[in-house]
Amino acid sequence: MNLLIIFVTTLILSLLSTNSKASELNDLTVAGEFSNELHRLKSETADMLTTPFETNNNNLFITLGIVGVLGVTYANDTAIRDVFQRSHSRTFDKAADIGTLIGDPFIHLGLAAILYGGAIAADSPKWKETGEMLGEALILADASTFILKEATGRGRPIATNSKADFKPFGFKNNYDAFPSMHTASSFAMASVLAATSESIAAKLGCYSAATFVALSRIYQNKHWSSDVLFAAAIGELSGRVVTSYHVNNKKIALAPQLNPNGAGLMLVGKW
Repeated sequence: MNLLIIFVTTLILSLLSTNSKASELNDLTVAGEFSNELHRLKSETADMLTTPFETNNNNLFITLGIVGVLGVTYANDTAIRDVFQRSHSRTFDKAADIGTLIGDPFIHLGLAAILYGGAIAADSPKWKETGEMLGEALILADASTFILKEATGRGRPIATNSKADFKPFGFKNNYDAFPSMHTASSFAMASVLAATSESIAAKLGCYSAATFVALSRIYQNKHWSSDVLFAAAIGELSGRVVTSYHVNNKKIALAPQLNPNGAGLMLVGKW
């Protein structure tokens, strides 16, 4: 919840500081934006709970596949941990520190809020919506991982040698490994940025950075491999749910139009 409070506070401050500079977006109000944000998050939360089990678009089969891979990964958690711990070097240590920094969920939320506020200042509805999508995906991913962390109470590999050391709702230090919030947050951010980019290189860059964060968490012995795998799935799901919701609920869109004189496009509005 602290992450949510930080994001909302920063978002409100950004809106207050830029509201007077916007022209196309000058009808925004703090109350209105906050209300809209809560409405979207409510709908997206419901979508996130149901999307993995939908059968009409093969989501259920994808979910079952992820569960299978997760089971195999869990079975090999200790072996994978040992491989990473035998690979330490000064160069890798520094790289892992960078990975942990760029995967910090607090930094991600701050960047989303800055993008949102900057877009209002620049009078850019497109980037404002991107900031909204980033913030919503990050909140969903971070909240999901936080709940699961405390519910499962899995011991971090730095605290226990047993991958099966669980203390549900124990609220003990270093017993919040499953899943990795750094990884979930990074993949949520990557999912949204990749979905809003037309560049293949940019898409690869986003997911490469998120994967780097995940590997850094394993390398630093903060998480088991199954922790980061499941977290990556949560982050990707969060990003896809949010971007899909925004696409399906756009107020204005272009639609094909047929008439006796030929074909064309028409602007469709929804209120």
